[in-house]
Amino acid sequence: MNIRTNTVALAVATLAVLSATSAHAAITSVTGSVNWLLSPPLACGPGQLQASNGFAHAWDEQSNRPQALNVDMTNNPGTSLTAVPGTVSGIYDSHFIHFEGIPGIVNIQGSVTFNNPIAAVIFTATNLDNSDIPCGNFATTYPTTYPFRGLNATPQSTFSINANTLTFSLWAIFPTNQIDQIRVLTKVPAPGAVALLGLGGLATLRRRR
Repeated sequence: MNIRTNTVALAVATLAVLSATSAHAAITSVTGSVNWLLSPPLACGPGQLQASNGFAHAWDEQSNRPQALNVDMTNNPGTSLTAVPGTVSGIYDSHFIHFEGIPGIVNIQGSVTFNNPIAAVIFTATNLDNSDIPCGNFATTYPTTYPFRGLNATPQSTFSINANTLTFSLWAIFPTNQIDQIRVLTKVPAPGAVALLGLGGLATLRRRR
C-alpha cells in the first residue's frame, strides 16, 4: 500500500515538473506604459498600431522554434547602449514590443517580464527585417524593408535587460517616420534534471512492486 501511494505521488510530481519545464516562454507581466496584447495584431507598420493612450504594445510571437540568427544583443544583463551583437542558434520563443508616437506623447517608460531569461534582443532595421519571417507571428504583417524601424536615435530610445525583464525608455516625436520596435528571444528550457530523477525513481518503485 505504501509503495503504491509513493508511486502515485512520485508520478504526479514528475508530471508537474515535466509540465513546468516544457512550458513555452511567454510574457507574464508588464508595468508602466505598455498594452499587453493577448492576441497578436494584424499589422504593426507605420500608422497601423498607434495606441489611443500613447502606450507601447507587447505580444508573444512564435513558440518553440529553431532559430539561427544574427542579433543585436547577447549580453544579459546589459543595456542597448552597451549591447554586444552576435549570433544565436537553438530553440527559442519570440516576443515583440512596438511603439509609435501620437500627439502629446513624446516619451514613455515601462517594462515587460517573461517567464524565462532573455537570450537575445533584436532592434536594428536590418536584423528586424531578417527575423520577421522566422520569428514573427504568421498572421501579423510586419514593416519588413521599412528603413525607419528599430530604436529612435533623436531623442534616443534605450532599454536594459536583466534576467527575464526588459525595461525601456522610448521616444517618438509626432509626426515622425520612426517606429520603435524590439524583438526579444527567450530560450525554451530543456527538461530539468529533477524531472529525469523523478522518472528514474518512478521506474525503481515499479521494479520493487
